Amino acid sequence: MDSGTPVVSVCMITYNHEKFIGQAIEGIVSQECNFKFEIVIGEDCSKDGTRKIIEDYTAKYPDILVPLYTEKNMGAKLNATRALTHCRGKYIAFLEGDDYWTDPLKLQKQFDFMEANPDYTICFTRVDVKDENNLEADDPYPVLTKDEFSLEDVVMAENCFIPTATLFFPNILPRPLPEFYVNAMSGDIGLHLLLGDKGKIKCLPGKTGVYREHPGGITKTEKARKESYQELFKLYIRANEYFEYRHDKVIKARLLQMSKIKLIFGSKDLKGVEKLKYVMNNAPDYFKYAGRRTLKETLYIYTLLLFPSLLKFKKIFL
Repeated sequence: MDSGTPVVSVCMITYNHEKFIGQAIEGIVSQECNFKFEIVIGEDCSKDGTRKIIEDYTAKYPDILVPLYTEKNMGAKLNATRALTHCRGKYIAFLEGDDYWTDPLKLQKQFDFMEANPDYTICFTRVDVKDENNLEADDPYPVLTKDEFSLEDVVMAENCFIPTATLFFPNILPRPLPEFYVNAMSGDIGLHLLLGDKGKIKCLPGKTGVYREHPGGITKTEKARKESYQELFKLYIRANEYFEYRHDKVIKARLLQMSKIKLIFGSKDLKGVEKLKYVMNNAPDYFKYAGRRTLKETLYIYTLLLFPSLLKFKKIFL
């Protein structure tokens, strides 16, 4: 790697972040590092003043900013894929245009850890969570009881525990990126799977950034949450194929968990024929991943779903 090539590429995607993008860029350019870094910004044809702000920062920091513009909105997923493929550094740090870093030593700390621990392929830190007005907001990330993780932890986690705002990893992603990642509704889990397949995951101490929670986010509605769950289910199936079933046991355990949740909670507010239809359409996934079940277990599941009041007669199933 020659002296002109950045050691770390900060991959940033942005769309309509006029209110936030300046703070995001400032948090990066103020990093105190003993290595060269670049900021690859995928600007996705914003309708506000985001592009103008990026142009102004590019003029101010021409050796750091690498703007990628488009004349047609690509969507967050394709925009992120495009930006990732332009990253030249040995390592990549990820940051969305409405989040920002608060620790000027963030990159140095993560770089030092990864250099000293090449068996790790992800490191991250916890974050503060604020709303669009920079006020404290509820933290969507689960409480962590350890600081070292594996691909199994990523697969079995009910909620993503790695904040995108502090994600740091070696530039080892396959080229081209696999179909299961490219076609995912959200690329976070896909990215964690690709990297977790190659090494261990570390949560470094402290908080180094802010994740901004938006009330109108993509998974806020019940319909969107159900669609997201369905897409995540498909992602694990495709990822299992991509990994040539090296992680088959844990992925199937996750698919069983998800199919059971989908079956029970997806049908709880339905009634009559609508409920019966839902159960009959979704039960095969559960039994596919549940393996061999006794007649008694099968009867219990269907009774729980269709005739829960009968469960008061527990002796039937004991």
